[in-house]
Amino acid sequence: MMLVRAFFSSNTAMGCAFGGFGVAVLSLQERFGASRAMASMGLALTVLTLSLSSPLVATMIIRLGLRKTMISGMLLSASGYIALAFAPSMLIALTSCALLIGPGTAMFGTFPSSILAGGWSPQARGRAVGMANIPLLLILIPILGVTIIQRFGLPAFFLTLAGLHLLLLPLMLGIADPPLANQIAHSGGSEIKIDRHPNRALLFRPLFWAMVIGDGIFNAVSVAGLSHIVPVAVESGIPVQGSGLLLSLMGFGSIPGSILSGYLCDRFGPTRALTVAGLGFAVSWSLIGTGWLPGMTAATLLMGMCGSSILPPVNVLATRAFGVVALPRALSLIAVFALPFTFIMPPAAGLMRDLFGDYDFVIIFLIVAALIGATTFFLIERTLQSSPKVPA
Repeated sequence: MMLVRAFFSSNTAMGCAFGGFGVAVLSLQERFGASRAMASMGLALTVLTLSLSSPLVATMIIRLGLRKTMISGMLLSASGYIALAFAPSMLIALTSCALLIGPGTAMFGTFPSSILAGGWSPQARGRAVGMANIPLLLILIPILGVTIIQRFGLPAFFLTLAGLHLLLLPLMLGIADPPLANQIAHSGGSEIKIDRHPNRALLFRPLFWAMVIGDGIFNAVSVAGLSHIVPVAVESGIPVQGSGLLLSLMGFGSIPGSILSGYLCDRFGPTRALTVAGLGFAVSWSLIGTGWLPGMTAATLLMGMCGSSILPPVNVLATRAFGVVALPRALSLIAVFALPFTFIMPPAAGLMRDLFGDYDFVIIFLIVAALIGATTFFLIERTLQSSPKVPA
């Protein structure tokens, strides 16, 4: 039952934020007479404050528990969508995204939901985290959103998203923190010492920074796909309608990717699962570089699978490397320090395209980056295999 609660919490938080803003950009631009860039800032600010709030969320989970943290986050995020529905200006709308929706999403989204699902299924942590984060609403909300906006307007859509949040309340009241002893027994690793300076125990470990680099590279390569697959396809001679379909296929690919990565993680280990994901990214960008529609179709499905294959094994690897007690802090700090990779890659890819006149160099760059990420986790595996305390 905790897995069900984690699934609906993660789906509502991430589906409303990422799926909702995707279909609302044009309507926001029209409503407030803003530029496209300004209207797109809503999601950017949400992602920024979501990531920067992670250390605070980790502290809340440790001190207040999952239930209070996640319910508070749900109510905060819901208030943000209500504020968006009645915002009198673009400034108020963006402020709602930055101060309400972003932190609220962090408090009941992927991060705490993964801890909830994995903590109650420590013997199959990878599969539990993968299933909890199947992005079903990320696909359904854009479809629902287009219909609501066309028939009832943008405020009605944001109020619908707030209503979806509030429907979670009865389910979230049953959230309970997983037993610590059972988690430690199944963690497969060792507990690092947490003293008066808990972050220091993590930041002084080379393994932590290796995970930041690998995780940051994979997320950057994935985000580059979301940001640039349509223009790459159009420049390859594929019609705009077909290019948009490729983006949708990436979302569909993320569903089996979440499940498969959890299985691979539990069966073969998190580092091997992440290495396979990195190779999958490299193969997908290689196929995209051909400009051949069937190959690009397979590539976007594969990229969607790989994109959703990052979180479950990173969660399991952090548990084994740093222990259950340090897990919230480890995941939150990884998210913060990996954030620059995600923010820099989309504009950097656009800049490289403008400098070289096409996407050939960008594609080669992303293939190399994916291989570097795969190599990083392969080397982490070799390091952990040589350690008697933390198995791979």
